[in-house]
Parts: sequence; structure tokens; C-alpha cells
Amino acid sequence: MVCPLIVKTLNFVYTLRIFTKTILTRFPMNNFIVEKRYSLIAIIAVIFLCVSAPVIQAQSQNESQVANNKYVRVDIGHGALHCPFLSPKLETQLKELKGITNFFMDRQNSFATFNLPADTEITVEELKKIGVDVGYPSTDVMIAMDNKPIKTATKPQ
Repeated sequence: MVCPLIVKTLNFVYTLRIFTKTILTRFPMNNFIVEKRYSLIAIIAVIFLCVSAPVIQAQSQNESQVANNKYVRVDIGHGALHCPFLSPKLETQLKELKGITNFFMDRQNSFATFNLPADTEITVEELKKIGVDVGYPSTDVMIAMDNKPIKTATKPQ
């Protein structure tokens, strides 16, 4: 797959070349100066491509990582993650899950987020059972699992 940025840059260089040749044929001037400018612009375009290639590669790797993850958000109702006894137990239980990455727990807003491998067999019911087994009421444990990143809720202003 060819990056659109590379295609645009090459199209720009090609268009610049055609424009330069058109100018040279219509207006006689010092060809050496025009060719020198064209070469300088071509060198700048190649340098730009070399610098932007790692960025493009990193972006494509991030996109493939998104496809290889399940995103999970565990919400505990009534601000129950403030509990000094239950929240550390829940954190420990969740961190022991196989393949968990990017674990984050926000006790202030009472939620935890993390990623699981896409091929994981852990279900929403199993995650809810972990919260209930720790000691939270089943009505307070809410789980969201998706193949796309889950946006964090924001407080209304």
C-alpha cells in the first residue's frame, strides 16, 4: 500500500518539473539557475519523504495494534472505588488477567480501563463476576467491552 503523502509529494515534484520546463520553453533565461532550483526542490522532497516515513510506519503499527485489542472499561457505581478495602482487591484481580495491558484505574471517577488481546476468551460476565466476588453489588458493576477504543466519560460542566 502506497502512502497518500508519498503520492502527493511525488505528484508535486512531477508538477513542478512540468511547470519548470514550460517556463523554460516560453521565457528564455538562464537554464542553469532554473535546473538548480528544481534539483534543490527535489532534494527537499526526498528529505521530507525520508523524515516522514518512520512517522507513517508508526501510525500503521498503531492501527494494527488497535485491531489486535479488546478495550474494556469497568465502571463501579456510586463512586465505590473510593473504598480502601475493595478497590485494591479489584485492581489486583484485574491485573492478574492474562494478557492485560494499559491498565488505568481512576478512583476519583470510579472506573478502570485496560486492553485485552483480541483473541481472549474473557467475557463481560466473567469480568462482572470478578467485581461481584470482590464485594461490590452486581448492580454497581458495569462492564463495557469493544474492539474500538472506549472513550472516557466526561463530567458535565
